Amino acid sequence: MDQQRSRRFAATVVALSALVSSACYSTEMRNRQVLLSNGQSPSPSVETIIPTTGPDAGKSAAASRPGSGGASPGAQGATDVGVMATTIKLGFVGDFSGQARAIYGVSLDTINAFIADLNSRGGINGRRIQLTYYSASYQSPDQVLAATRRLVEQDKVFAMIGLTGIDNAATSAVPYMSDKGVPCAGCRAKGVRNLAMYRTAFDGQITPPDLGTVIGGFAAKRLGKKRMAIGYCPSAYSEWVKEAIGPAFRKFGGTVVDERDIGACDQTLMDSTVAAWYGIYPRPDVIAVVDPLGSAEGTAAARRMGWDVQFIGAGGWFQVVLDIGGSQTEGMIGTADGYGPPGYDTPQMTHLRQVLKSYYPQRNVDVTVLNSWDWMSIFEEGARRAGPNLTRAGLISALNGLRDWNNGIGAPLTFSPQRHMGRSATGLFRIHDEAFQRATPEDFMSAGDF
Repeated sequence: MDQQRSRRFAATVVALSALVSSACYSTEMRNRQVLLSNGQSPSPSVETIIPTTGPDAGKSAAASRPGSGGASPGAQGATDVGVMATTIKLGFVGDFSGQARAIYGVSLDTINAFIADLNSRGGINGRRIQLTYYSASYQSPDQVLAATRRLVEQDKVFAMIGLTGIDNAATSAVPYMSDKGVPCAGCRAKGVRNLAMYRTAFDGQITPPDLGTVIGGFAAKRLGKKRMAIGYCPSAYSEWVKEAIGPAFRKFGGTVVDERDIGACDQTLMDSTVAAWYGIYPRPDVIAVVDPLGSAEGTAAARRMGWDVQFIGAGGWFQVVLDIGGSQTEGMIGTADGYGPPGYDTPQMTHLRQVLKSYYPQRNVDVTVLNSWDWMSIFEEGARRAGPNLTRAGLISALNGLRDWNNGIGAPLTFSPQRHMGRSATGLFRIHDEAFQRATPEDFMSAGDF
């Protein structure tokens, strides 16, 4: 999330508050979350994830099952910072303040469940996972960097899992981790085109050029649309996606009739922008908005005007989209960020749902859950491939060697030293009867399809 989105969060406080109320934190965990303020050093949060529901409620994840208290036969001694004989220390920075907690709380719940399940199966090469996390505002590069520095320099974590913010993280914590050689699975510096800035950060989502190509190509080739308006909310990531939409749409005979920066993409701006698009003659028959909440607000604005134009968005598979517009989001199409569509059925998805239900029964699978599960899955795979003598350099090398790897929740993933966003295909969803459904018979659409 970037700074422009803060105003939209204020406009959707009721929806977000509903999500917060369903978050399955214990009172103890909420009280231990640390909110950073400028110029102050953060205090430690919980260092071991504690399940709050499910079969291991109240137990630390490092000792959540009988027989899990000691080193397994494969465990070695300490091999690098944060890697001990029986544990691996990971760090996470989310924003658990105000409305943002609704999103980052989902991430923490998902990471919590993954770690508890992983540790119950013996951890990675005999080592259990410990997690230290801090809260920092997604709008503040300084806060994100301060929390990251504390985790790396004082808490001595081996690697990072996830990082709040997109563009803000890219300008602060991600370059810092690159300089320090600290790996991060899920550090979403999605707007950064200079790979040298995030050589240690790995993100499983679909690349921005591929995402834009899927959106534009799908609208023209699969939906048969001819006239497109494009709106984007200013961020390096949004502009990168936007650049690929128009060419893909034109490739199949479409015409881009308007392209504009919508600012914060909040309801007021979306209302006025949709009205402007409605005044174009002949009107666009499809509108692409490179922002999930902006696409939902735009769809709702058009429906209030009685305009049944097709909206297609970059992302948007999470509950707040429905909370914004309810039935007025009917027909909106969005991408699943590189993951399978709603109802995607694989053994790994079945396992994910079972684990999530075990620890957080009120939590439903959406893109935020898939993102967070993906971060941990990528780390686990890289750490296993790096072997018992786990080092930061070894983990980075192992991740750079992933080719067409499939963890069962998204399209196959490939990393290399030149490619740190792993996927080139994504599922698509459509909103129907205030529910998320798959938009295509295929599980995935790729840039190569267009």
